[in-house]
Amino acid sequence: MSTTTSANGADEIIRLENVYKIFGPQPRGRALKLAKDGLTKNEVQAATDHVVGMTDVSFEVKRGETFVLMGLSGSGKSTAIRTVNKLHDITDGKVLVDGTDVQRLEGQDLQKFRQKMGMVFQHFALFPHRSVIDNTGYGLKVQGVDKDQRDKASLEALNLVGLGAFANSSPSELSGGMQQRVGLARALASDPDVLLMDEAFSALDPLIRRQMQDEMMAIQAELQKTILFITHDLNEALRIGDRVCIMKDGAIVQVGTPDEILTKPATGYVAEFVQDVDQGRVIDVSTVMTQPVKVDRSMSAKDLLTAIGDDGGFVVDSDGRPTELVMAKDVYSAATNGDGLGAAFSAEFDTTTADAKFNHVYAHAGKGKILAVTDGDGKLVGVLKPKDMIEEMGRVESLIDGFEREVFM
Repeated sequence: MSTTTSANGADEIIRLENVYKIFGPQPRGRALKLAKDGLTKNEVQAATDHVVGMTDVSFEVKRGETFVLMGLSGSGKSTAIRTVNKLHDITDGKVLVDGTDVQRLEGQDLQKFRQKMGMVFQHFALFPHRSVIDNTGYGLKVQGVDKDQRDKASLEALNLVGLGAFANSSPSELSGGMQQRVGLARALASDPDVLLMDEAFSALDPLIRRQMQDEMMAIQAELQKTILFITHDLNEALRIGDRVCIMKDGAIVQVGTPDEILTKPATGYVAEFVQDVDQGRVIDVSTVMTQPVKVDRSMSAKDLLTAIGDDGGFVVDSDGRPTELVMAKDVYSAATNGDGLGAAFSAEFDTTTADAKFNHVYAHAGKGKILAVTDGDGKLVGVLKPKDMIEEMGRVESLIDGFEREVFM
């Protein structure tokens, strides 16, 4: 199959173009026309007794990306994922996977195409009378792979999810989390191009669910599969997704990175979702940091204050690493007390990295000092200002208030 490349040059493997899915006896009749004319899902159903599953849905998934479709029940997210391997026919539009028009596939061509995908469901769907390794290799058995070869691939997949020692166990001997790991191993055993995961962790207890998220992200870091992941849990979506697509009533509301979803919600609907999210666990320091001001000890008090304003700056060495911090209040204090400007400079300061999560650093806001943001070589690349950290912590409430004013004014 050919590779599709998106407009920005990124390698693209999945694309949905203006897809409609309508359930009912005459999906391409009046119901489709009304949906295209802009009537809501409820309005179309009231007028035609047809159910709109998807309305003008368009998105692309990049190769190696974890793309999350998130929404409440009836949002269309599960319908969307089922169009990718043609478990659902579409009513209108186009679904492309690696350049292949999925809706044109039939018979053996469709069966062969589906072998390039692994699917993990909410319910484990393991065969109770088969061993763990035989459950893992079942898809390969259906494809006609011989026993030795499929056992080798199955054991490799089980080792990936930490269950190699349980290969000969019965599913009934495993906990719920372990059974879901077998389901993931089964999907990985055939080395698929794409993993489709439909509410894969929803049936698990919260602690086990988080562990499965960690495990999946670790496996993804190693294998770099393309993952299309469905969830109704925004915390889960923002935690594991490279990008998140939020759906409502069969339509897309917003697509963006977790940071974009949190910091730039497109509608009041999205803003209401994100107000209950612990944003500090999702937002990177890079989202909040600003450009650093670099100073040196030879500068006068006036020049220092002109450079740093009401905040602070750093002295850096020849390699760009911060060595001393100077804050405006300390410059004023040194100048007032006649202590000499040297007293305003301090070698004691805190550092973080641009990819650190915001919740690891926002306690520093109470110290009243700027925080140095450094790269892997220790070079100064940004700063976190106390006032910016405080503003970030209160930003979402302001966004929601703004959306409410737009609605009611």
